[in-house]
Amino acid sequence: MNIGQQFQVFLGSIVLGMLFLCLWSLFNAFFYKLKKSIVRLPFETLLFIALAYLYHLFLVAVCDGVLNIFYPLAILIGCIIYQKFYSPRITPVFNRLVNKFLNLIKSLYNKVKKIYNKIKPKRRKKHAVKKNT
Repeated sequence: MNIGQQFQVFLGSIVLGMLFLCLWSLFNAFFYKLKKSIVRLPFETLLFIALAYLYHLFLVAVCDGVLNIFYPLAILIGCIIYQKFYSPRITPVFNRLVNKFLNLIKSLYNKVKKIYNKIKPKRRKKHAVKKNT
């Protein structure tokens, strides 16, 4: 592997590190209320497995799957760059988008619930039968 290819993979790893942390920020915006919950753990595990698989596909496509010690460091550099420069601007946007999405879901749920309540059959109250003993 020549130095130009290694430099491409290094820069690609920086960009992927920024993208991965951005996706994790979006994940955190969705699951903010479940911070210390066991429900969040499987979803977060699946997210990190998917991100590792995407990085593996990147390495296979660009440098035949060769992993150099500098590539995980480049991912870390990308994460630091994102956290330092882009996160203060992007995280509030994610929070607003998630709030709008959740409000849309709630309004759709309320509309469906209202329609269901109008069309569902009314239950009749059963009259209590008194037994004479």
